[in-house]
Amino acid sequence: MSRTDLISKPLRVFSSITRRLAGNDEGVAGIEMAIITPVLLLLLCGGSEISLYARSHFQTAQMASTVADAVARYEAITSSDITSIFSVSSEVMGNEDFKENGYVILTSVSRTGGAAPVVAWQCKGGSDAQTSKIGIVTKAATLPGNLTLDATDNVIVAEVFYRYTPLFSNFTPVETQLYKTAVFRPRLGSLTSAPGC
Repeated sequence: MSRTDLISKPLRVFSSITRRLAGNDEGVAGIEMAIITPVLLLLLCGGSEISLYARSHFQTAQMASTVADAVARYEAITSSDITSIFSVSSEVMGNEDFKENGYVILTSVSRTGGAAPVVAWQCKGGSDAQTSKIGIVTKAATLPGNLTLDATDNVIVAEVFYRYTPLFSNFTPVETQLYKTAVFRPRLGSLTSAPGC
């Protein structure tokens, strides 16, 4: 056998195998499915995570609005009224998760004369204790959105904190602290007297 045969024979065999494989399309659908399935699963999981995150933002804002609105409807409010409002309003979140991962701070901010707005009282509820971004009782208040009060104004501010844990926390272990506020003016009277929370 010559040197040329030693090189050309394996090339002919390789060429023959290549032609047979190029003409054979069995299993192509399986290979395509194996390639596309992880991409489809990633899109499904990512889409689910994004929609749950957006839903949590909406529900946190809705809860803040519900709590502030409910309190603003009272002429005078007691600590048992606040407790009832907190327990009912947690249903707005639509899951049991809020009891362990949520916190609500209800603040009455008032302004008398030309003085700066101050925190008249605060009530807090939930398991995941947080610090109010509005202020502390009898101290100057920082209202959300740079809201300015009139000379004798009073507002109720609800702050809702919610620690969101991703559904697929094995892949995205980042927890996010959601924070929403709502501000309502009392409808039936000034709610500057502490309810005893």
